[in-house]
Amino acid sequence: MPSDYFLCLAWCSAVATASFDIQFTVMGALKQNIKITLDGYDGSDEDVIKVMRLFWASSIPFFTTFYLCKGALLAVYVQLFPVFMYWRRMLLWVVIVYTGLAYLTSMLLLFTICLPLSKNWAVEDRVVGTENVMCSASSPAIVFQVGWALHFFGDILVFSIPWLIIPDLKIRKALKIGVYCTFGLGIINMTFSLVRFITIQTASVDYLPFGLVELWSELDVNIGLLVASLPSLRPYFRSSRRAGYSDKSNGYNYKSTVKTPMRASEMTGFDIMTLPTIEEQDLEDVAPSSSTRSQKSGVEV
Repeated sequence: MPSDYFLCLAWCSAVATASFDIQFTVMGALKQNIKITLDGYDGSDEDVIKVMRLFWASSIPFFTTFYLCKGALLAVYVQLFPVFMYWRRMLLWVVIVYTGLAYLTSMLLLFTICLPLSKNWAVEDRVVGTENVMCSASSPAIVFQVGWALHFFGDILVFSIPWLIIPDLKIRKALKIGVYCTFGLGIINMTFSLVRFITIQTASVDYLPFGLVELWSELDVNIGLLVASLPSLRPYFRSSRRAGYSDKSNGYNYKSTVKTPMRASEMTGFDIMTLPTIEEQDLEDVAPSSSTRSQKSGVEV
């Protein structure tokens, strides 16, 4: 399924994002006393430049993971929405286009807000003989604010769309509740994203720990990845039992219930089981009729 490909790429991108934190830890940049401006970092100028370069580069897999997770969910929706729901599918494609444009905008902003790129990790106000100066302090803030706004609004759209169709699905109540819970977890994802933004945005730059920014970023990315993975994990939560026989005894009344195999229909990755009607017959009623038919056949012979 296309959603599985998106999800595999999202996991790879999330691993790449986490690898930057491992490198920051090795370089000692995640200590509590080190601020986002790298005040308190006791490394050399080369180390400072390397940390700043890695911090800028980490935004690439960071944004990519967000939008690959959205792509995985949207790929599920494409299969979930029936073809005859024309306007709802049109709305879905509008969200898909928005998601693609939001990702491109975030990447373009990251690469073009401060040119040449070396300005993003310059440590001096001006290098003699060149035009290479440090980026304005507002440049990273603009990337953070615009990138977060596009991402958060995209989450609202992605997690709102299923509610246009889920109430109309003719599925068992228990399964419908499970689907509600799966997509309802998007609220948790958006809550963490909002808390991350408020925590970073309201803190003073001079007192904002570098490690705190990385912590909230990792939480946001990995919770989003977890929520996006839930629809693809559905086969592991299904019961393996598809058919069976059960005999019930109640005093002298014996009833035999034969269960026919459940029929499964594929809808977007959710296996919607249609339970057939189970008919029960009293064996005491069946036995006399069977013996009567045997007697009749004997007489005819």
